[in-house]
Amino acid sequence: MNLSSLYEIIDRENIEVNSYKMQNAKARIINDCYTCIFIDYSKIHSYIEEKCILAEELGHYYYDSYYSINSNQQFIDKQEYKAKKWKALHLCSPQSILKCFQKGIYNLYDIADELRIEPNIVTFAYKYYINNDILRANYKICG
Repeated sequence: MNLSSLYEIIDRENIEVNSYKMQNAKARIINDCYTCIFIDYSKIHSYIEEKCILAEELGHYYYDSYYSINSNQQFIDKQEYKAKKWKALHLCSPQSILKCFQKGIYNLYDIADELRIEPNIVTFAYKYYINNDILRANYKICG
């Protein structure tokens, strides 16, 4: 999935995107009367970073994983995990990992470069697929 695909999803879902300077974050999604993503573009330095940030904010939206400033850390961690899961599943699908393997690309950083994502997303996705037996069950991969 590329950055323009993420913006197409945002448009389709009628999510507003606003540039907004923030002290401690690069982006936030707010879901009150309407849904809005606030992004501090001055803190985003690459296509990959913007793509990964937007995907995570869409993860909050699709998994309804919002929290407030008053939420406890355990709840925040749970909601962040859900958003990161959506990001990983959409930016680093099992099919995309297997295509990398078929091209002879096995290194974490090389896979991330090929998919134009951050390496931590590859790690998250791969662990998720292995732990849930997704790669082996659906694609005949030994793990």
